Amino acid sequence: MTPRDHISVAAPATVANLTVGFDCLGLALERPLERLDLKRTDTPGVTISAILGHDGLPMDPARNVSGKAAQSVLQTLGVSWGVALTIHKAVLPGSGIGSSAASAASAAFGVAALAGAELKPHELLPLALDGEQIASGARHADNVAPALFGGLCLCTPDGRIDHLPAPDWHLTVVHPQTVIKTAQARAVLPYHVPMKDALHQMAQLGHFVHCCHTGDAMEAAFALQDVLAEPHRIPLQPHFNEVQAAAMNAGARAGGISGSGPSSYWISFDNDTAKAIGQAISTVFLQEGMDHHVHVGKIAAQGARIIEA
Repeated sequence: MTPRDHISVAAPATVANLTVGFDCLGLALERPLERLDLKRTDTPGVTISAILGHDGLPMDPARNVSGKAAQSVLQTLGVSWGVALTIHKAVLPGSGIGSSAASAASAAFGVAALAGAELKPHELLPLALDGEQIASGARHADNVAPALFGGLCLCTPDGRIDHLPAPDWHLTVVHPQTVIKTAQARAVLPYHVPMKDALHQMAQLGHFVHCCHTGDAMEAAFALQDVLAEPHRIPLQPHFNEVQAAAMNAGARAGGISGSGPSSYWISFDNDTAKAIGQAISTVFLQEGMDHHVHVGKIAAQGARIIEA
């Protein structure tokens, strides 16, 4: 790539866990996208010029997800110049659709693109995880990997990212405007699980991966069952039982909690049904007086990318 003085990039929101793959599965969404504007500066290091779309995020680069990821890339490249960031938050923190991952991925990709460096996504991944760790306290790649790579990713315990053939799904993602902290959602999980539950989950995950490779989108959806994490997290989710009933009655074939919530995702096989699912869930939240956002689309093949300013 050619070095630039300024650039605009975007990275997609993501759905992690996908019910069946706790801490190991993630996919990129067509929308929403996290946008980041980067400008080369003569002063070394990272400065944050503005954060638009959300109040309360730290302006200190060392404490900011985008700032930290950008610092890591600059240090890796060993350049003498710096970068100023303007962060446009479309993926809100605590949403369950990879806000910090999209920020980290866009920053890591953006600094490399600004420098004209030919860093591959797998080389950018640990640098983006430096940013993700600021927000979550952990280096789980199930959101960051699809935000960087796009598509459907299986993250193995040894840090490898395997790309799975993405099922031909239409996704309805609904984000109620409330926050569930990842630490809170992890605190409700048991430390020990029965052997039969572990075996069930292992078999379902294996079946899901098989269905992806055989192109059976319907069976891949039916494989999305979780007995380990999601049952313990449902009580934290706003009106989840009503949302689930509305989604299934409107034509969803499967779905569940996105990440640690409060967003949920629902799978169908055509755009009209996906929209109907969104409308049905909206009715639930409107009746409860809860503001929310609905995103309808497919699995995004592309992760972080350059966009026009």
